[in-house]
Amino acid sequence: MATAPHRTLSNPQSSVQAERWFFTGMALAMIAVSLIAFLPSITHPAERRAPLSALAAAHGVVFFAWLLLFLVQSRLIATHRVAIHRRLGLASIAILALMIPLGYTTTVAMARRGYDLSGDLSLAVGNDPAYQTVFPLANLLIFTTLAIAALVYQRRPEIHRRLILFANIELMPAPLAHLIGHTPWLAALPAVIIMVPITAFVAAAVGRDLLVARRIHPLTWVLAILRMVSGVFEAGPIGTSSAWHHFVYWLAR
Repeated sequence: MATAPHRTLSNPQSSVQAERWFFTGMALAMIAVSLIAFLPSITHPAERRAPLSALAAAHGVVFFAWLLLFLVQSRLIATHRVAIHRRLGLASIAILALMIPLGYTTTVAMARRGYDLSGDLSLAVGNDPAYQTVFPLANLLIFTTLAIAALVYQRRPEIHRRLILFANIELMPAPLAHLIGHTPWLAALPAVIIMVPITAFVAAAVGRDLLVARRIHPLTWVLAILRMVSGVFEAGPIGTSSAWHHFVYWLAR
């Protein structure tokens, strides 16, 4: 996950401090979003349209464990305990091996059920659950690709840290959708409102490059553009196509 700081900095003191706390701050922000998004349904289960399934509970626990690991790994790097960070990286492989099938299975079950598997009233999939599945499945595919690539490039810090950061940004649309659903004035706005906090995460990643290295790394450009345009294709030509609907109906049969 987040790895050793960049060494060629134009303002060493301020840049090192920014680097030290940036990934910790991002991890804390992602954990906070997840807690705020899902706690209402946990503390007030009567507001669910159906009980929380064991599958959805397992999915939530494993995904939350991944974010906690991101926080721990970020702190290990910030305190220069790189050896422990690398050894603990083995745990990320085990969690990832659970996350991928759980994410896929939970999404397919949602399509069969016709609404979010948590039973949360705040997150409806409307009259077209096949269309709604495009978002979690696409997020899962991109997350998996970036997370595996991050593991492959764990000895290349500049690549590794960016891959893992953007992989985790791909996990944010689901909790953000719940958070928006629990906030009436936000829920009343067009669905595209979810791109505001997503853009904030991406902007933070770009800003980190500018603050620490005084330039935007080419990989940051690629990942930022991918994150910003992927949703357009998911919501438009992919999610609305008959081919996608046939594919989801095949998965859910």
